[in-house]
Amino acid sequence: ISFAEQFYPGILGNLSSCRSPQEMLGSLIKRVLPETQGIPAEDLVVVSIMPCTAKKAEAKLDKFGRQVDFVLTTQELAEMIAGAGLRFNDLAPESLDLPLGFKTGAGVIFGTSGGVTEAVLRYAVEKLSGVRLDDFEFKQVRGEDGVREAKFNVNGTEISLVVVYGLRNARRLAEQVKNGECRYDLIEV
Repeated sequence: ISFAEQFYPGILGNLSSCRSPQEMLGSLIKRVLPETQGIPAEDLVVVSIMPCTAKKAEAKLDKFGRQVDFVLTTQELAEMIAGAGLRFNDLAPESLDLPLGFKTGAGVIFGTSGGVTEAVLRYAVEKLSGVRLDDFEFKQVRGEDGVREAKFNVNGTEISLVVVYGLRNARRLAEQVKNGECRYDLIEV
């Protein structure tokens, strides 16, 4: 959002009005856990573990009401784990806690490049065709290649999308869209 605000303010009306998954979960934790778990809201500290350093800046934006207190990158977490001498193979397996009572496959993939797009595609396929695709992977949108384009036909509706990785690629794509060189139904940066 900061990138668009600074360099491409003309596209702000086309950005998703949804908060990022990090901010949504932070808000949910701070609202629901005090009610359901009896934890005083002022005692809650929300820490996100994210692959992208941009999430650190996002968490500091006042427009979201500071729902996430701290952000660690996956690299920082890996260094902390190694520094503490933890070895996952030596740990006994245990069940996942489900404070909200459910989980989805889309929740697992959102943190990877193309993950949000894949979650949106799963939802679109279900709404347009009635077929639920929890375990289906849209491999065309996954990975860290600079630009990944894909087209999908769902019940006669063609969906054109692109996933870009990195701000250099985002800038190039924004210029192409601005100049009318390409059109997409969904763009993920």
